[in-house]
Amino acid sequence: MRTAAARTAIAAAVLAGSLLAPAGSAFAATPASPAAASSTVPDRYAGTPVLISEGVVAVLRNKSEGPEAWVRAVPKDWKQGDDYMGRVLAVVDVKHPRATVDGLRLRFVEEDVHHPYLSVTKDGKTTTHPFPKGQGPECLSEPVKRSIGAGAVAVLMTSPNGPIAQLEFAEEGEGGHTSLTRANPSLPKGAGIVARILNPSSAKPVFEWKTQGGSTPYGHATFPALPKGCTFDFTFQPATQKPQPETKPSTGPSAEPSPTTPAGPKPQTIGQTSVVPKGGVAAGAVVPAAAGTPVAAASPAGETGSAATIAAGAALIAAFGALGASVVLRRRRAQG
Repeated sequence: MRTAAARTAIAAAVLAGSLLAPAGSAFAATPASPAAASSTVPDRYAGTPVLISEGVVAVLRNKSEGPEAWVRAVPKDWKQGDDYMGRVLAVVDVKHPRATVDGLRLRFVEEDVHHPYLSVTKDGKTTTHPFPKGQGPECLSEPVKRSIGAGAVAVLMTSPNGPIAQLEFAEEGEGGHTSLTRANPSLPKGAGIVARILNPSSAKPVFEWKTQGGSTPYGHATFPALPKGCTFDFTFQPATQKPQPETKPSTGPSAEPSPTTPAGPKPQTIGQTSVVPKGGVAAGAVVPAAAGTPVAAASPAGETGSAATIAAGAALIAAFGALGASVVLRRRRAQG
């Protein structure tokens, strides 16, 4: 039920938008005389012309705007196949069901919503002219939902008036939605995310989005086909916009060399240069280590370092001192 209601609501919105925009400008843009009419009929006003009186035709339409008759002035010798974009005399539709033009009484009749017709009465004689087969909600494609990230969902549809992308944002609740159409194909730049219809007037429009920054790739989706038997209300235009690349970020090893681990401190050698006093070395004196000779004494805990080296040096000095004292004592005993 919700899907059907949504389709009906969207179709009504498209219909209302189409009715409000072009109709107001039609009278100002219409040529002042049949001779000035363009031979190219704009899609908005194209239809089936019916001669209802000399010099008067009713152009019957039943597109996304609904059934309507544009009553126009044409040359008196007008025949089927001639240009019918003459001066507008009246418009007959749901909102304007009655009109009078040059003694003609025109009436919009909708006894059956599926078969409305235009009634024309002249000199007491009435003729009827059925409108073309309508393209109502039944000509709206089935919606296709696509998750686009950031808690948003895009509902893609196709109507006779072109593609529709309805964006639904979870954080904004039931009312949080925005519709993109052929007339409004993209979110503004400051929206925070990218969502747009590429080539909305082409035969194959594409929905493109990006809801996350950085190297996140763009997403793309095609629109569903228009239901069978329905036709578009506009002429296709060439596709000029190209989708953004979808290259995903590389997950392989980085091309940059990884930093090397700095080498630890090299073992240092502790040495002293021998300085031999003139006259030799006295008894009990300490003989320094030769230059460049490493000194590395182990501490009781098995560590090697400057503290252990100093301790070993102190022990060596004490040993040499004891040895010197012993020699002196022996000499004194021998002399005494």
